[in-house]
Amino acid sequence: MTSVLLLLAMAQSGAGAPIATAVSPDLLAPYRPSQLTIRGEGFAPGCRVLIGLPGKLVPVRSRSTEDGEIIVELAAGYGPSPARRQLVVDCGESGRSDPLWLTIGTGDGPQAEAEAGPDPTVQPSPEPGGVGAPGEVPRVLRLDPGTIVAGEPFTLTVVGEAFQEGATVEALANVHAGTSRQPEYRSVGFPTEFASDTVLIVDFDRGFAPSPRLRSITVVNPDGGRSPPMYVEVTRRLP
Repeated sequence: MTSVLLLLAMAQSGAGAPIATAVSPDLLAPYRPSQLTIRGEGFAPGCRVLIGLPGKLVPVRSRSTEDGEIIVELAAGYGPSPARRQLVVDCGESGRSDPLWLTIGTGDGPQAEAEAGPDPTVQPSPEPGGVGAPGEVPRVLRLDPGTIVAGEPFTLTVVGEAFQEGATVEALANVHAGTSRQPEYRSVGFPTEFASDTVLIVDFDRGFAPSPRLRSITVVNPDGGRSPPMYVEVTRRLP
């Protein structure tokens, strides 16, 4: 009887494992926002979508639909390096799906031919001076959003070049916020999600005060490389 119950429990646990059969589109243009649709079986509301290199998968924002699909919103897209990224559906105790693959490129020309050749499970060693190479100075190309409302929480997506894993986003902030002390503004590092060598994500759960109106945003790599600042505008809340 015990063995029967054990086999039944194993069968039930295996039945819940997610199966991802397709992702559309699977070819993404560099730096372009995209919406992905993942089709499969065994998806539940608590399942997450992870994208990245094998062993370095990062959660992305996703939602389930009534049709059993999962929609992923990539607000800032990905850069062209690396050209292939793995996608899995993680449903916690129920397990993970087998990986699907996303290709970052134009879909034609020499780049597409090069992407089709190498084994996507093998990450090539970065060439000296390549994207994210040690010693290369990071650069911020775009902030999303570029304007925020004072006092409201927001999520900042930083798009740029040569971000290294472990990079930190620094923002001009009041180091005495939440106290009765006089405001003192410094560039402060905030917990940063490394999405790729071109995308960093930061959640500001308390927002910013309306003054100063412009807040500098800087990326600092673990090797000390610091980007030139870019600015996000803080607007006053409408009455």
